[in-house]
Amino acid sequence: MRRSIFGLEQMARRADSIQLPKELVEDLLESSLRFQEVAETLEVQLDKKTVKRLKIGDKELKKRQYKIASSREDINRILS
Repeated sequence: MRRSIFGLEQMARRADSIQLPKELVEDLLESSLRFQEVAETLEVQLDKKTVKRLKIGDKELKKRQYKIASSREDINRILS
């Protein structure tokens, strides 16, 4: 049996909760958020409709083919 650096197995046996170094928790959270971002990016890249729409949107943006709305009324008017 491998011995944990932080002795988590021993701490878990003694109590219902464990203490972890703050830096470890921060690193785990940061890694989790980065992984989520990568997974979401892959999900978008795998969706062909979304990729096609993003390419069209990029072309429209470069050609300045877009509308500007500054209120709900403007949005409703543009979409109608």
